[in-house]
Amino acid sequence: MPSGDTFLTNVEDGLNTMVASARQRVEFPNDVMVKLADRQTLEKGTGTAWIEFNAENLTAQNYNETDEIANAQQLSGALLSATPSLVAIKTFIGRRVEARLSPVAFKTFGTLAQNAIQRLKNTDGHAIFAGASTTLAGTGTTLGFGHILAGARRITSDATEPGVGTLAAVLHGYGVHDIQTEILAGIGTYPIPDGLTAEVARKGFRGMLGDVNILEDGLIVVDATPDARGGVFLAGKGGALVIVQGLSPWKESQPRPGTGYGGVDVWLKDEYIWVERSAGNWLYGILHDATAPTS
Repeated sequence: MPSGDTFLTNVEDGLNTMVASARQRVEFPNDVMVKLADRQTLEKGTGTAWIEFNAENLTAQNYNETDEIANAQQLSGALLSATPSLVAIKTFIGRRVEARLSPVAFKTFGTLAQNAIQRLKNTDGHAIFAGASTTLAGTGTTLGFGHILAGARRITSDATEPGVGTLAAVLHGYGVHDIQTEILAGIGTYPIPDGLTAEVARKGFRGMLGDVNILEDGLIVVDATPDARGGVFLAGKGGALVIVQGLSPWKESQPRPGTGYGGVDVWLKDEYIWVERSAGNWLYGILHDATAPTS
């Protein structure tokens, strides 16, 4: 039997280790795109496709007092159709996991699957930017507020169908940084009175630029170039981006007793689709340099 003084290291096998705190890995908010979209629902009993009818404008003509007004204008329209599709995530939690894992750690699993679906829903919305009829700026181009305002004016003064309502731009944070740098360029060169530049210097860039609401979305992918792709568009109800919700998010589960101690398979499912309304008129893609900021 050993002799000598006793320290904790001599008896550490007897420690009752407890998890004092637990957290989910932090991620960027996963609802930026959804909040800006026109959210529509495919109602039960209405088939598999959400359909919107778009009536075309009529044209009035000038006539003299004695003219016979006989040139009838034909009513017409076009359909916008979108069919939601299924997304899902499966997890399996063994019986011993809940029985033996620290409750503090176990609770962090609760919303992970739903977060994954919401993240996918948001990033699926980014794909619409790549499909825009017109893309402003370009690969390797430093983003400036001129690109944002150019898209805005092309939307509100579109000859085919002008956009009326709230304008928004969704951009990767590196693009937002370039706009902020442009606004702050005069600091150190000339006096900065109270105004936009002074406000950005104090609090960073946020909110409106011209009449466009600028939103940062860190879930936008930066490619190998490195470039990032965002967009400026007519937002909200009746706007350019429509997300059609089919079946609401739902959960299904099934015991799996034949695996080890047993456990439960859980499937979380959703059904939706993104679609562009008034294609070519209310949405402009923005492709820009997305080199990580260094100053």
